[in-house]
Amino acid sequence: MFRVTTNRTLAVMAAAAALSALTLGCATAAANDSSLPKPAAAKSPAAPQIAVYRWGAPKGPAQVDAFAAWLGQPGIWGEDFQPSQHWYGVEGGSWQTGPWSEWKKKQAGRKLILSVTLLPGGWNRSGPTTGPDAGKPVSFTAAAAGDYNSHFKALAENLVKAGLGDSILRLGWEMNGGWYTWRAGNNEKLFAEYWRQIVTTMRAVPGAQDLKYCFNPASGWLQFPAEACYPGDDYVDYIGVDLYDQSWAPNTYPLPKDATADDILTRQKLAWKELLWGNHGLMFWSKFAADHKKPFTIPEWGVCHRGDGHGGEDNPFFVEQMAKFINDPANNVAWHCYFDVTAGDGDHLLSPGAPGEKPTVFPQSSAKFKELFGGPSLSASGK
Repeated sequence: MFRVTTNRTLAVMAAAAALSALTLGCATAAANDSSLPKPAAAKSPAAPQIAVYRWGAPKGPAQVDAFAAWLGQPGIWGEDFQPSQHWYGVEGGSWQTGPWSEWKKKQAGRKLILSVTLLPGGWNRSGPTTGPDAGKPVSFTAAAAGDYNSHFKALAENLVKAGLGDSILRLGWEMNGGWYTWRAGNNEKLFAEYWRQIVTTMRAVPGAQDLKYCFNPASGWLQFPAEACYPGDDYVDYIGVDLYDQSWAPNTYPLPKDATADDILTRQKLAWKELLWGNHGLMFWSKFAADHKKPFTIPEWGVCHRGDGHGGEDNPFFVEQMAKFINDPANNVAWHCYFDVTAGDGDHLLSPGAPGEKPTVFPQSSAKFKELFGGPSLSASGK
């Protein structure tokens, strides 16, 4: 843009230049004067906390440590799942809480993320297979009436006793899918009331006030819109979603056997677009968390090989996009957990794994994960 400079403007500019020089001189003198107090360095926002699932107790804690050493991130949190066949498991048996308690004591800042079973027993809700009330059918009607509260009171007491009273609980995770006993389809209001019963019961236990509760559906449109069973902001500390590199969208997966590298990447990008922006995808739940003023989390995520071919296979692009999303302050991600195992329904393993475990089938994704999430000083075992 053309500017017209007047004599008055020149005078003002000269005065400003003189003042600037004086200010610079004072600042330089102050910087050279060691007797003056130095301003505190600006603090950069903390990176989202990373966690890992490396199988459960009793071996899980040691395998979390092995993953942390491989990644060069000693402060990694651990994740575990309760057994689903009996109320004993729901109550937090010492076989599970004990190893995690010892693991937590060894290093400050460690935390357990525990996936909590809401209705034990078979998929048909015929009830626990062993222990108290074995063979007695379970239901959301009974749950919402408070019939199972005593089991969650025991869980809170056992967590506090084990020094795990600051754990994060994923109550009835992936309730919008059809695969768990606690699937909430057609019982959305009862699920929400059951959640409120549980949280109210556990918060009343002395020492359990630091337990946190994560509302955690699976990604995508499944049995019903999962927000229909949201229990209310007073009963939730985190809102999260589980996300894997798998897709049934057109022109994504399975990857054709004769696909070129460019074709594979094109399909992986289309799959990511669907995972990010699709119906009840990552952005939907991120916004849902923001609307409810809750930190966002990703309690399970991973690259994926599936037997039916609907996984993205070795996909460093997916890892890169997840890292961008997780580390973008706009998404307010508090923590995320990589699902680092070869499970029965899919392979997600990136790390060297446990002794005797088969090596990763995702070498490019493994290298990208280590590059983007690894610590500044990697251990010898990770080289």
